[in-house]
Amino acid sequence: MTKILAISDIHGEENENLYNYLKNNDIDLVLILGDITDFGPLEFVPTFINKVSDCGVEVMAIPGNCDPNGICNAIDDVSFCLHNNVVVYEDVILFGYGGSNETPFNTPGEVKDSQIYEEVYDLLANYDYVKNEDTSKIKILVTHAPPFNTDADKIEDGAHVGSEGILKSIHEFKPDINLCGHIHEAKSISKIGNGTDVANPGMLKDNGAVLIDIKNASNYDLSIISLNE
Repeated sequence: MTKILAISDIHGEENENLYNYLKNNDIDLVLILGDITDFGPLEFVPTFINKVSDCGVEVMAIPGNCDPNGICNAIDDVSFCLHNNVVVYEDVILFGYGGSNETPFNTPGEVKDSQIYEEVYDLLANYDYVKNEDTSKIKILVTHAPPFNTDADKIEDGAHVGSEGILKSIHEFKPDINLCGHIHEAKSISKIGNGTDVANPGMLKDNGAVLIDIKNASNYDLSIISLNE
């Protein structure tokens, strides 16, 4: 049995409730879903990730749209940058893709939605093509941007601002779970059709996190928890 905790949108602000939760609960892996910094500085990355690691957990991370150039190198210096990578971890396969579709704010980690689709498609399709024994594991797509037209991408006025490229890839490959962040006010768990669970933990300073309790290679529980309870 494996327990994974997903957090997002740190924006350079530590939260002592996170460290306390990790010290008091049996978590194996922490996934950071992007926007570790608020346009820098990169020096915050090792400080934060090392403090998380010191709680006795493994850490993997992807960049967000507000992280500057060099973010993946900064992550790799102290843990593992999951961006554009596929990793088998216990009974799970993790597919990572950081950054976001274009926003009105011209942030450094934005990518055209057509490129997001091509690159996420390649991640999922290339692994699917291998068809080895790991294809029976639980597939988790780890993105910063949420898929379009879901609970995870809804801003305060009700508009949907997520990635159509991620949504299209999910429809085509049907991963079991999509973990995402980016939209701070869209903390939620929902489904795309009858298939993929989509979970956005919200912003770290608001104490939200997603807990995935992996029972085996075909069974898991997914919930949003509050780090201050």
